[in-house]
Amino acid sequence: MKIRCIVIDDEFPARLLLQDYISRFPHLELLGSYKSALEALPVIQQGSVDLMFLDIQMPDITGIDFLKSLNKKPLVVFTTAYMEYALEGYTLDVLDYLVKPFSIERFMQAINKAGERMASHAPIPPVINVTAPAQEEEKDFILVKADHKIYRLKFTDIIYIEGLREYVTYYCSDEKIVSLESLRNLEKVLPQNAFIRVHKSYIVNKHKVKAMYGNQLKMLGESGNIPIGKSYKDMVQKTLFKE
Repeated sequence: MKIRCIVIDDEFPARLLLQDYISRFPHLELLGSYKSALEALPVIQQGSVDLMFLDIQMPDITGIDFLKSLNKKPLVVFTTAYMEYALEGYTLDVLDYLVKPFSIERFMQAINKAGERMASHAPIPPVINVTAPAQEEEKDFILVKADHKIYRLKFTDIIYIEGLREYVTYYCSDEKIVSLESLRNLEKVLPQNAFIRVHKSYIVNKHKVKAMYGNQLKMLGESGNIPIGKSYKDMVQKTLFKE
């Protein structure tokens, strides 16, 4: 399913950057790019816009006032150089808030939120009852929602997982996937015989640990090291480096 987007920003470089980011994701469709909120009003009123990237500080009308004027609102991501507007934006049920200049990774987090929000409002398919097998096969993978897709990640392919607020990044042998999730929930889902929490921001695959240097772990196939939290170090040593 496509996410139909528009960009509203009075600055040409900002519009150009967002157009470039949007073009990199096949599930995003750019309906239009506008230097004025009033120029974009007709396409919004048609009801065809799913997601709007909206600047706040514009000469004719601010993004906040424009959003308040809309009866039927698409999902909105504010883009601005002024952090002080963030609180007011969230009171308007804004999906996300991108502070300029923002990276492609931060942009990905915003569109992942849009995909999650749209999926949560999609019709629920009917449940088909099937006869359960005599013994359920133990799963060797985890399903991950990201980029408006569902990935089937095998546990053996995951090297480590990094948490950042409400997002996690899965570092795998051949790809990196950012998803809306928390490390706390993953601790309950991932098999304990294969994964261990080593830091408030990291879970590692036990079988991918190569060495320990002081308070850091060296992972197979990774050039960087993973920090070990003070409260986790004893457990890490007992679990991974017990003779």
